[in-house]
Amino acid sequence: MANTIAALLESTPLNKTDAKVLLGHLLEKHLGWSRSALIAKDQEPLPYELITAWKSLESQRASGVPVAYLTGVKGFHGIELKVNEAVLIPRPETELLVDLALEEMKRIHVDYPNQTIQILDLGTGSGAIALAIAHECAISKMPINLRILGVDQSTVAIELAHENAKALGLTHVVDFLQSNWYAAIPDRYLNTFDVIVSNPPYIQKDDPHLLDGDLRFEPKAALTDDSDGLSCIREIVNHAQHYLKPGGLIAIEHGYDQAVAVAPLLEKRAFHEIAAIPDLAGHLRVTQARK
Repeated sequence: MANTIAALLESTPLNKTDAKVLLGHLLEKHLGWSRSALIAKDQEPLPYELITAWKSLESQRASGVPVAYLTGVKGFHGIELKVNEAVLIPRPETELLVDLALEEMKRIHVDYPNQTIQILDLGTGSGAIALAIAHECAISKMPINLRILGVDQSTVAIELAHENAKALGLTHVVDFLQSNWYAAIPDRYLNTFDVIVSNPPYIQKDDPHLLDGDLRFEPKAALTDDSDGLSCIREIVNHAQHYLKPGGLIAIEHGYDQAVAVAPLLEKRAFHEIAAIPDLAGHLRVTQARK
């Protein structure tokens, strides 16, 4: 029969990984079935409404719409986030920023166990980086006093980040603010942050990758600065000294070939201990430095 899980997976033109994620999403949404039903109940007839929804998702995915936008969720560093077309889809390489922030937090906590650690996430989008840091801190049961501020110029992104914080039970740790980088951050935050993290738009305006794959559907403003790929990074670096504590850490994600361009920007602003950090693929993905 053409209305069973097995039949749908057999006949779909989609790759099996995408198909299983999309079908699993519909099984949970329409029937309350877990992902294990893809195997355990693969011969049971499915209702008309689910088949209709499947055909719609199948068609959209075949046209290139990202799976995360079709399901409305994306996993990132151990948490599940709501995502939509207003925000960048969180990627595995960005988890490096989370790990670097966590390492710095642990270092500070050892030296100053009673200190409240403050982190700024610039261009927070769905809140992925900020919320992953806060979640990891919570599940580690380390007695760290933590406050995180995530900012984004998009009101829709900020609303979504608030939703994610509420769903994860992290509103007491993470707050979000609409701001074009530092512009709307109150003066009380000057010289207060222990860590600044950011995954800014860093793709050059004429990069052909903007016309490929998932990037075609993601918000352009979150991908490219419509310039040389470094203008947002310059903005972040040029004002970071005003918001970091002495010795504070800044970590910025960038393109695989941009480390050589980012380091001089930090040197110009008197940062030290500048280091480019590779991602799991071996690309120099993040540059960090100290005030």
